[in-house]
Amino acid sequence: MQVSLEASRNGVNFRRPTFKNPLPKLFRAIGKGFIAVLMAIVAFGESAGRARAARELANMGLYEEAKALMLKEHS
Repeated sequence: MQVSLEASRNGVNFRRPTFKNPLPKLFRAIGKGFIAVLMAIVAFGESAGRARAARELANMGLYEEAKALMLKEHS
């Protein structure tokens, strides 16, 4: 039987609760999933924006700039 430190100092033995609440782990997992979905949406938006910008550059005749925009890794 596990006894809390403070209770053992006072000379009274109390059992620690054995039930662990599963909700914090569940909420943490849901939060991580939500963040992952949000990051995927942002990445898709960036990709679509680059493609649109490259299309406009190509329409203006700036083919090398459009190619560089699509092939370069931008941070």
